[in-house]
Amino acid sequence: MIPNKNKTIFVAEATPGTGKTEQFIRELDSDPYKRYVYAVPTKVLSKDVVRRIQATGITHICIINSDTHKNVTDTVECTLLEDDPKVLVITHKTLLDLDPCYLQDWIVVIDEVPSVANNLTKDIGDHAYTNFLEKFIEIDSVSTRAFIKQGMTKEARATYSDVVNDKGMSTICTCLGALLRGKADVFIKEYVDKKDSRWKWQIRVIDYFDLSGIYEAAQETHILGANVTGTLAYQHALTKGYALEVSKFTPEYRGYKFPSYIYPLIGGSKVSKTMLLTLPNGDVAEEWNEQVYGHALLRDAIQFVQGEPILAQVHDWCKFPFEDYPNVIRMPFDARGLNGYLGVHHTLSLIHGNPNPVEDRNNTEMLAKMAVDISVGKQALRNERSREYIFQAATRSSIRTFSNDRPTIHFVPTEESGRHLAFDLTGCHYILKDLTRHAPTSNAKDKTKHNIVTAKGLSSDGFSLRSIAATMGVSKSIVSKWLKADE
Repeated sequence: MIPNKNKTIFVAEATPGTGKTEQFIRELDSDPYKRYVYAVPTKVLSKDVVRRIQATGITHICIINSDTHKNVTDTVECTLLEDDPKVLVITHKTLLDLDPCYLQDWIVVIDEVPSVANNLTKDIGDHAYTNFLEKFIEIDSVSTRAFIKQGMTKEARATYSDVVNDKGMSTICTCLGALLRGKADVFIKEYVDKKDSRWKWQIRVIDYFDLSGIYEAAQETHILGANVTGTLAYQHALTKGYALEVSKFTPEYRGYKFPSYIYPLIGGSKVSKTMLLTLPNGDVAEEWNEQVYGHALLRDAIQFVQGEPILAQVHDWCKFPFEDYPNVIRMPFDARGLNGYLGVHHTLSLIHGNPNPVEDRNNTEMLAKMAVDISVGKQALRNERSREYIFQAATRSSIRTFSNDRPTIHFVPTEESGRHLAFDLTGCHYILKDLTRHAPTSNAKDKTKHNIVTAKGLSSDGFSLRSIAATMGVSKSIVSKWLKADE
């Protein structure tokens, strides 16, 4: 591997729609001998980038993903050794799977910052474990730590290649990928599920994608994004001692034509599933219904736009009757690349980025492995899981055209998220509190009751008494009392 002695990462940070990709395309003719790997978040964006590059007359371009090839990683690595193309377009997922040594002599351009956290706590059935993991893995009987069996790496890698693009095999894929990279902590244990009396396997992965290999192998690395400095990848780069400089792909600043109107739906800074499911009497509903606090928030926002189209971003457990409102367009959490809504002037985001206790424990262990300050790292993860999603949703609207004929309106969860969005959009934007409601007072705020609910939830997920105690930071005797208590 040829190290990048300067340890420099080039960053182009600018709001969506300002021309980061266009700036990259304009640079392609500046040096005919430079070759680029362009990594994007999704396959849809891959096609868009290829189309735009080809429109300039550049034909030495190749796109490789699961739609075009079966063994994506192997195909990409072989292509990187060839004399052609000039531009190779792949996804983030493929970039993270590559052996960085193949990137020598290439300039790597990463469109948007990849999520580097790769933690997992999931159960799989005995059949899945036997068919896809058992023959490759040995497990320490005391620690439950898992390893690839000696001499089985090649076979494990082949199985990983077979399942890497199968969404139904995501747990197997994450487990095998982490073990093959060799830096992860992977724990696997067998237990009997109390619900159906069947044997299951709990897989726990503490892992992250280390981009250092890419930075050091590539001729240059450029990261394009709207909020690069707020991500965990950025914090990890600082921890590793990389310097950051402005990328030549940074476009000129463009201000939005109109200020936006931002409506926080909840006062303060906190939003959670418990809060949104709180009933008028303070109890917490098990499922969404018309009486819960969150229902009123969504109703207020949707009625406010008086039938005009609005992009809505909510959790799957939010069972609001959107079908009764044909003007509402549901949008996924990750809205990057969804550029077909430039005629829509309103967005609605009612999401949170709070980890559950198991995720929080995993994150703590992962950040320690990364040598990233725990509080700084967890804030970066919250940014990625909430702030960035809200910002990307807002910029799917007509605001990204910079030529919209009216202001855009954005409904956000809290006053704090409203301030964040105003800052991220840059320029002058108004935060209006016409629809802001006080956060509900929930009976679930009683700490003991909350702990009882949490402990029972973990137990129903198959966690042992010892695991629950370790996760919640209490003794096994206390957990035992909580599990026996009435909710």
